[in-house]
Amino acid sequence: MASLKDIKRQIQAISQTRKLTKAMNMVAAAKLRAIQGRTETLRAYADEHHRLVNAIGNQSQGFDHPLLHFNNEANKIEIVAISSDRGLCGSFNTNLCHMLDKKIVALRKAGHGVSLFLIGRKFKDYYSRRQVEISHALTGVLANFDYLLAQEIAETLTNKFLEGYLREIWILTTRFQGVSRQEPTLIPFLPLVHNEVNNTPKNAYGYLVEPDPTTLFSRLIPRSLAIMIFQALLESVTSENAARMQAMDNASKNCKEITQSLTTVYNKLRQATVTNELLDIVNGSEALAAV
Repeated sequence: MASLKDIKRQIQAISQTRKLTKAMNMVAAAKLRAIQGRTETLRAYADEHHRLVNAIGNQSQGFDHPLLHFNNEANKIEIVAISSDRGLCGSFNTNLCHMLDKKIVALRKAGHGVSLFLIGRKFKDYYSRRQVEISHALTGVLANFDYLLAQEIAETLTNKFLEGYLREIWILTTRFQGVSRQEPTLIPFLPLVHNEVNNTPKNAYGYLVEPDPTTLFSRLIPRSLAIMIFQALLESVTSENAARMQAMDNASKNCKEITQSLTTVYNKLRQATVTNELLDIVNGSEALAAV
């Protein structure tokens, strides 16, 4: 059985751990507040931009663009996978790895080659030890990124797609649903999804387009791709901070429960020690009285 000194040392160590987890919880909460507004604002902007692209595309009759079609001559599929650079965020990265593993297995069974465009140190560490092709691996960029990074990534992927190396491209990110809910999501990136056939009249939105719908639509396509990448990065970082805040909150609660349990054991053991000492004194007194 552990001594009183050992239990007291454990209580002090767990108390220090609890202070650390509470501090990390506060830091994650501050970062979440800072980025959540950007994510929600961009989500509304991205939805409106997607609606605009569909509206302009519906007016571009007979318009054809290589980014709107599969490269049937290519067999390889690339997945842009976004993880975190740091740990201590619960099952955030584990859920992403499980989903990506299943996707890779399904694509290989279908006869496709797979390459990964990794963003985040956790994915790099995980897949560098596995038999899978890694075309790019970006680490340390999620702490402070902007729209220019999304443009560079989108341009790199677009060039590879246009050169005929890839049949299609997907994005794996984590969609922020709330502080306690983050959902790993696979999003088709290229070919660009355009709802060309629907029940909406050609001029239902009343846009007056200059110079012409076809030219404008071709100019909006690169912007749409960059917005998709930027939104995926924001969603992932927001989800990471929410997951870390929740994980550190759970860790703090567990530390508190363990501390309370150890304190109870410590008090019981101390009381038992005092009782034994009193019994020794009483027995000694009775032995002396009997002499």
